[in-house]
Amino acid sequence: MVNILMATQVILGIALVIAIMPQENKTAMPSQYGGEGNQSYFKPKGKQAFLNKVTKIVAVLFFINAIALLMVSK
Repeated sequence: MVNILMATQVILGIALVIAIMPQENKTAMPSQYGGEGNQSYFKPKGKQAFLNKVTKIVAVLFFINAIALLMVSK
């Protein structure tokens, strides 16, 4: 059981990196400090929205699997 959870953890970690890397870098620095400002009122569309959803889902699965791995390994 531990081996299955460990393999799942590695796969989820790789999937998380793959989901995060192609996302656009957004700065939260206000425009008076040289940033683009917080444009959170614009909803992401297309690829960006899909990557956001995938990242959230994989991150939740990653942490659930990490907790399960901790409980099984004791």
